[in-house]
Amino acid sequence: MITRGNEVIVILTKKVVTKDLPEFQKIKELYFQAFPAEERVPWSWLYHQSKKQFIEFIAFYDQDEFVGIAYNVTQKDLTYIFYLAVDPQIRGSGYGGKILADLAKMYQGQRFCLSAEAPDSEADNNETRLRRIAFYQRNGFELSHKTALEKGVKYTMMHRNGNFENAEYQKIIAYFAGFFKFIFKVEFIDENK
Repeated sequence: MITRGNEVIVILTKKVVTKDLPEFQKIKELYFQAFPAEERVPWSWLYHQSKKQFIEFIAFYDQDEFVGIAYNVTQKDLTYIFYLAVDPQIRGSGYGGKILADLAKMYQGQRFCLSAEAPDSEADNNETRLRRIAFYQRNGFELSHKTALEKGVKYTMMHRNGNFENAEYQKIIAYFAGFFKFIFKVEFIDENK
């Protein structure tokens, strides 16, 4: 963090997530805390796959203080932000937006896509779903007018720097899943039709 007059400038640093990081256990706990079971893949698989080319599991820091994670899968000019989470003790402090800004710099010229739980007035966490979508919109993401259905959960698909085709997303998921791609079934519901 740098102070310029009354302005505080946060410059995040990043490290690839490895078992050697002192925060490794904290990162694992954040993953389990931030994402419900139906949205998570097994931790060992997530970590194993992060060693593949075009998959990055990144820890973000404000100076030496761990603030959050991003897990990204890239194919050609499209990067899917699979997971993004900020330490719950500092959530709401602007770190999520700063992580997204850092990702935009890291993957300059790339299109981005991500999924967020679709709004559902019957869901207990509907307000959280709406806030999450609004957060991504404030940070440059647009609704793609596609809904993905995965494991019975509906997700609103969002993009930045240009939309994506369903087949592009399917390729990213297949690449991430590898041999287990049959487990990662995704059905798209096109909202324009």
